[in-house]
Amino acid sequence: MRTILRIAAFFLTVCMAMTGITSVSWAQESNVAPAINQNFKSTELDVEGWATRFTGESREAFNARMDVLKALALKPGDRVADVGAGTGLYTRLFAQAVGLTGRVYSNDIAPKFLAYIAQSAAKDGLKNVETVLGGDRSTNLPDTSVDVIFHSDVYHHFEFPMTMNTDLRRALKTNGRLYVLELAKTGASASHVRAPKDVVIAEIEKSGFRLVEQVNVPGLRENYLLHFRKAGG
Repeated sequence: MRTILRIAAFFLTVCMAMTGITSVSWAQESNVAPAINQNFKSTELDVEGWATRFTGESREAFNARMDVLKALALKPGDRVADVGAGTGLYTRLFAQAVGLTGRVYSNDIAPKFLAYIAQSAAKDGLKNVETVLGGDRSTNLPDTSVDVIFHSDVYHHFEFPMTMNTDLRRALKTNGRLYVLELAKTGASASHVRAPKDVVIAEIEKSGFRLVEQVNVPGLRENYLLHFRKAGG
């Protein structure tokens, strides 16, 4: 029995190395940002207030949204996950870009955000949007279900970043793309954002991704956009 277990462990280690994942398990990962998302899970969440905030003219992720969309190069029929979708700013743009033959999974840990997105999608006639409630350690997206995963100003909200990165990899199809739009750890954001860009890249690559490029997006100064590919199939 011990011999069988040793052989199984050896093959698991080899498989993880081949896919670019250097750690066998993140099961014991510590919470790096306890309670950072507590407000979003509250039944008292002010959705309308957040919707106004997310679409404020002082917010780069909103102002640069069309250039970010262009950078993702989505095409009709693509299946996309908008992780940490908030009130659905990018979900709506993605739904229009992938068309009726495509699918957008709007994913968040806040039930009230997802209810708002579902209501907005129905009002706008966007029949290709599906909401998915995520958790602290998993998006709960189906395995190998999406061509593209995107998240905006979300990485520093991952309480278990290595676990979540590995979960994102699980949800991507072979050679799937991951786009990370994140606040730089500088200026006013320095105290709020957990990790600088080089650490973000290192963590994501260690979870089984390969950095393709930092995308040059007009209008991004406080934020940066990273493009990764799922490594090892």
